[in-house]
Amino acid sequence: MGIAKPNNPIFPNLDSTKPLKSGRICLSKFLDVGSISVHCVGITLPRDSRAFKGAVTMKRLLYLLTIVLTLTLFSYKGYTQPFVTDGLVSYWTFDRHNIDGNTVKDVWGENDAKRVGARKVQGRVNGALEFDGANDYVNLTNLGDFGSQLSTSTFEAWVKTSYKKNWTTLFKVRDADCATGWGIDLNGWAEFPRHVPLKPANLADFFVRIGPDFDEEINFTKDVIRLYLTNKIGPACRHLTSGRRFPISDGQWHHIVYIIGAPYVDEDGQEWRETAIFIDGQRKPLSRHRGSPITFIPFTEPVYLGAGNNRGEAEAFFNGIIDEVRIYNRPLTQDEVTQNFEIGLSIEATEKLPVVWGTLKTTLK
Repeated sequence: MGIAKPNNPIFPNLDSTKPLKSGRICLSKFLDVGSISVHCVGITLPRDSRAFKGAVTMKRLLYLLTIVLTLTLFSYKGYTQPFVTDGLVSYWTFDRHNIDGNTVKDVWGENDAKRVGARKVQGRVNGALEFDGANDYVNLTNLGDFGSQLSTSTFEAWVKTSYKKNWTTLFKVRDADCATGWGIDLNGWAEFPRHVPLKPANLADFFVRIGPDFDEEINFTKDVIRLYLTNKIGPACRHLTSGRRFPISDGQWHHIVYIIGAPYVDEDGQEWRETAIFIDGQRKPLSRHRGSPITFIPFTEPVYLGAGNNRGEAEAFFNGIIDEVRIYNRPLTQDEVTQNFEIGLSIEATEKLPVVWGTLKTTLK
């Protein structure tokens, strides 16, 4: 790689007077900071920025070292770490540079989405999309063959909303003829009807009057998250819907992860498949079943984010902000959910890193 020169004490085996052969640079066991060995830097950089292009000079090598040290310090202080990529199918960041007009880039897969009205705002991690609760949504496409993999899958997003006045949908698709359905509703369940004296409507936040004398009332339950899952068995439609009360409509950011088909072994050694939801890293099991994973088929309709796609019709529009949406073709583990959750908590460092990286790239030009 060159001839040792006395004027090059930092890299004694490099000739700093001449450019080296063009190509890629890989740092292997380059430095060690405590328990962190830097082979791959602590974050995932853009695909086209992992290597230098053109002649490799001493100046560029020094800047490369600066980049590695900077990012290592962020990692060492616990600010950032790679998000989980094993099984990752699609990832929509909603950052401004990943939105071109109404096209929202899938930065990991091939499912670029279409934005319908949702506006760009500051999110949990850089940019996000805000939905008005009236007619905004994002068409995530039918996600290729992902629908057939629902039996072992994960949906993940950061969500911020304070809306409680009616049921809304975080995301959903419902295919024709009950072929396949998948989604999350907020405030989506109702209590059983109860007989009540007729009273002014303003005494309840919202309810429905039923009965011949309108003296029975259905009160919609607030703060309920309903996980929606359907498939078809012969001529019948099977609903695997479950839900619990989670007070997330408080105007704060919350990390929501919906997993299907996670393996679970009970105290008797019996094997189960579990459906669960994680709220801010806390696991909430909802249902379990025995036997093989349930069979699904690919979606025939596109999945909507910020609304439900009910056989081609948008409904139950979400009111709030959504950020960092990922889907996986396997259920994430508790440790993996925690890992992704903690990345979202590292917002200060996450915002600073693009600035550091951008400055260094500009200097290298």
